[in-house]
Amino acid sequence: MPKFALVYQYDPAATGPAAGEVPDWFAYDKEVREAGVLAYEAGFHEASSGRTVSVRDGAAVVDDGVAPTSGAVVAGLYVVDVQDINAATSWAEKIPTARYGSVDVRPVVE
Repeated sequence: MPKFALVYQYDPAATGPAAGEVPDWFAYDKEVREAGVLAYEAGFHEASSGRTVSVRDGAAVVDDGVAPTSGAVVAGLYVVDVQDINAATSWAEKIPTARYGSVDVRPVVE
């Protein structure tokens, strides 16, 4: 079966996780594991704790913090091993961040 990355993000300047969201994450994590479709999952620490690396004219430029794109920050990802993109989309709809942010469904190159 193909694998799909469910990459969840939100704009912390506009909204963010709800105080009572943790049980929703535990329930989602349990459901995806029990369904046998979980290949991998990880949440990320705040963007300020990372680095952005780019190479220009052969020289590396390293900046503390992750470069913002459109204001949204990637908060984490799940990789699911499911039948097709429609099944992956169904799992993406259940990710708590989808209620205030968004979830990209991306086929994984293997």
